[in-house]
Amino acid sequence: MERAIRFKSTADYATSEIQRMILAGELAAGERLDQVRLAEQLDVSRHPIRQAIERLAERGFVLLSPHRSAVVSAHSIADLVELYSLRESLEDMALRASWSSLTAGGLDDVAAIYKRLTAQDPEADLERYMHENRAFHLAFYRDCGNRHLLRTITTLFDLSERYQRTALTTSHRQNQSSDEHAGMMAALRAGHLELLSQRLKAHNRGTQEQVRALLSTSAPATVKV
Repeated sequence: MERAIRFKSTADYATSEIQRMILAGELAAGERLDQVRLAEQLDVSRHPIRQAIERLAERGFVLLSPHRSAVVSAHSIADLVELYSLRESLEDMALRASWSSLTAGGLDDVAAIYKRLTAQDPEADLERYMHENRAFHLAFYRDCGNRHLLRTITTLFDLSERYQRTALTTSHRQNQSSDEHAGMMAALRAGHLELLSQRLKAHNRGTQEQVRALLSTSAPATVKV
């Protein structure tokens, strides 16, 4: 019953759950996706699993081979750079388009989300923290007036979540990120668009720097068969 309420279709449910497992590291980079096992685990047939895998391949979470086997896509510095360079450009465009709404009445909404975010501890409950972090960031762009732009930003943000999680494995980045969020809110409260733009970009670059350092010292992912 809960599944029926939350999702429009079984394929939507399967897509959400498999994406969650990838983001949480339950399905590791390079791991082959076993459709039979996933169907049993999610208590669904194989058809919605196949649909989910195809959707996740379109989103960049999964790689499909010519023989239609599927593996979780790996982290890479090249992918990191591509994602964040796009995010920086598009998010700045959306921020500027949303600015009048943010300053006219949106501040209270963003402040409420920020309050929920600061109440979360990524060490204690990373899933809840990531949920509030996503809501906080997207709140800056949701009134941009361009649904295609917002949808693209949301997709890119979700694709970059694995890198965010990687960065947050260090207490240094957790503390740094918290300070950066506070700085973003201060700029918004001051009504300083250019300062907020600079701080959003610096925040994303901080994540990139942390992930670059971690990826440069880690072994590349291998496919599990």
